[in-house]
Amino acid sequence: MKYLVELVFGVGFFGLAAIALSFALRFLLLTWAVRLIGHVVRTMFQFIKHMLHTAIYIFGTALLGGLIVGFGLQVGMNLAVGSSDKPADSTMPVLLGFLAFFMLVAVRGWQWRARHNRQQGKHAAREAGACDEALELADYPAGYEGVASAWSQAIALAPRHRDDLLEARATCAALVKVVAAHDGVSDPALIETDALIRNHLAALVDSTERRLRDAKPSMKAAITEEMARFLLGFAQWAKNNLAAAGLSVEDEDEALQVHLASQLFG
Repeated sequence: MKYLVELVFGVGFFGLAAIALSFALRFLLLTWAVRLIGHVVRTMFQFIKHMLHTAIYIFGTALLGGLIVGFGLQVGMNLAVGSSDKPADSTMPVLLGFLAFFMLVAVRGWQWRARHNRQQGKHAAREAGACDEALELADYPAGYEGVASAWSQAIALAPRHRDDLLEARATCAALVKVVAAHDGVSDPALIETDALIRNHLAALVDSTERRLRDAKPSMKAAITEEMARFLLGFAQWAKNNLAAAGLSVEDEDEALQVHLASQLFG
């Protein structure tokens, strides 16, 4: 009798557990279904909203313009007929109204496509600029945020020199990281170049931007070329000093490892 009671209670316990698990699974499935339906409904509403805005932008103006053209022509023809018993023919105003409608549809459609492309281009440019700025900030150690931002600003001012300026930025970053990693560096050329980059590079770019605001269109290209020449000069000077110190851009990681080894294990 004892085992029978235990068996009944065991079966009942497992039955209750199965029922609870079933309710839990149903709740999870219902929650997932509600979220999925909500996402689908939001997507549909956004699509419908976008289509309505597009239709109003393109067809609303075209319809209003066609009605104005047709009505204006009809009124003009009625005034031209005057008090004659024969009413003015409405065929020509209707045809011209339809023609104006389709022409406006074509024009507004082209304008909408051009605006859409501009918005996508601006969005892509913002993303690219954010990636470039994040990359440049990562290249420079703490305390050089102004220099890193100046490189981004310079590339925006002289996009035709983008590749050369990116390479120059990396070269200058190599030098300042070597100086930052070696607190006791004694090479005066490296210290002087680091100070030159830290104190004057951003000022050069800011000065160029101020000059461009007031410059004539014919002079802007020369101003940006001059800025690019100076920035490339910064990079060449940094590269020469690194080489004279027995370092190069490629040796930067090795120099950092040597410094860390001397600090941690020396």
